[in-house]
Amino acid sequence: MQSFRTAQEIVTGAGAVKCVGERAAARGSRALVVTGRTAMRASGTTDRVLGLLRDAGVAAAAFEAVEHDPDVTTVDAGRALCRERQCSVVIGLGGGSAIDAAKAIAGLANETAPTREFHEGRPIEQPALHQIAIPTTSGTGAEVTKNAVITDRERAVKKSIRTDSMMPAVAIVDPQLTLSCPPGVTAASGMDALVQAIEAYTSVHATPITDALAFDAARRLSRWLPTAYDDGANLEAREQCACGSLMAGMAFANARLGAVHGIAHPLGARYGLEHGVVCGLLMPHVMRLNRDHVGDKYRRLFHVVGSEIIAFVEGLVERFGLAAALDGVTIPREDFPAIVAESMPSGSLKANPKKVTAEDVQAILEALLG
Repeated sequence: MQSFRTAQEIVTGAGAVKCVGERAAARGSRALVVTGRTAMRASGTTDRVLGLLRDAGVAAAAFEAVEHDPDVTTVDAGRALCRERQCSVVIGLGGGSAIDAAKAIAGLANETAPTREFHEGRPIEQPALHQIAIPTTSGTGAEVTKNAVITDRERAVKKSIRTDSMMPAVAIVDPQLTLSCPPGVTAASGMDALVQAIEAYTSVHATPITDALAFDAARRLSRWLPTAYDDGANLEAREQCACGSLMAGMAFANARLGAVHGIAHPLGARYGLEHGVVCGLLMPHVMRLNRDHVGDKYRRLFHVVGSEIIAFVEGLVERFGLAAALDGVTIPREDFPAIVAESMPSGSLKANPKKVTAEDVQAILEALLG
């Protein structure tokens, strides 16, 4: 038996953000807008969304404290503000970090225990608040997933808090909101989306529905991501990447991912490496591990990109200069056993087309770090 779940409503297209007031008002009169510390305010997007909410009769407060890889303590602060303002709707505005923080805030708003306990596995028992997700990067697909990736920096652990009630009620995907993304953000988020598309496509849990979404996501992203990187003002490229990221998110939310994401989380938590960059760097090594276990799927991707798919991914990594992220970062080999141990329990690792061993993870780390 197979099932497929996604957001209740997905609104797409240039200018789609204009509907946020109406969608929020249908779910409550008080909203919390969860976003990052600077980018959305600097671009005017935060004020625009707050204005749209105000015009629709929704009293809104902004929580602008979300950092890269949001910490459990950040979620606690957002939950406290949400309760103080008596919000019934939480709106995630920004990249994956902002949306994940918003989902965790909404999902745990009615719980009393600190976020760290749920991060450690405590079950969520209370109902979540209504959620609206507005991505401003084309990368994580968090607008259509039921988990929130949260970091506990005190324990150096990055993993998901997961519950069905964290699936956003509404996903608003407006490519105009991605026009302000600088090339580095475009590359990192776009590589995350492409990796998610390929990993969902080759997951052991893939279905005909997720395959259709993942394959088309890979097609759009491989064609248009380089253009968006070179010319950030190209709205067609931005729209194609936004659609690709959305479809990849819908695919992996149901099919799961693979070894790249299983290994990327410990690396990101331990060394502060940007998630999309780490995914791009890991992907060719994991694809080599998987190529004899994916049937004809890599061959099908060959026809999409016009070259051998692993070489194509390596070409993007080089073109975007992702390897520079490792400059000055020390990952001691004596840390490898701990990274391997933290990777092995991952559900993403278990969905990989080749059954991954500790020795496989060790070999991938050796290949990544030369």
